[in-house]
Amino acid sequence: MTQSRSAPNALLPRVPRPRRIAARLVLVVGGVLATVTLALLIGMRINDRLIDDQLGTATATVLKVSALRTGIEFTDGQGLTVRPAAGVLYPGLLRVGQQFLVEYDTADPDLVRVAGRTAAVGNLVVALTLTGIVVVSGLVWFWLRRPAYPPPAGPADPNGPEPRR
Repeated sequence: MTQSRSAPNALLPRVPRPRRIAARLVLVVGGVLATVTLALLIGMRINDRLIDDQLGTATATVLKVSALRTGIEFTDGQGLTVRPAAGVLYPGLLRVGQQFLVEYDTADPDLVRVAGRTAAVGNLVVALTLTGIVVVSGLVWFWLRRPAYPPPAGPADPNGPEPRR
């Protein structure tokens, strides 16, 4: 009597195809989000290095604070008034009208950060975000890869089921 190679797997329940596809999609989306998060971390470091390489300092005034950016204005070393389109990097706890020191890239004054703050202020947030992405996508993937139904019962016991007590 020959046994096919797939016989042991015949007793294992299969995961339905839509769930397998959804599980793969979860891995792809999780991977993309993790990649974007890592790219953000790398971009923050590159911006800091550019500012540090050609460092200029000035006193800036906060013009506008919104959820996406903090608008500022400062006068660079050449006497030109600069209003960076992207706002200031690492702006936490700034208020409209507040004056504070900024550090900027003298070659590109639109690249500016609050003096004394670096990408290190975002390390915890990026690490927590990355951890959350990995944990959530991993749990959802694991849940989707579970069989949708219980495995079939094995061969019947000739003595019958054990009575409940």
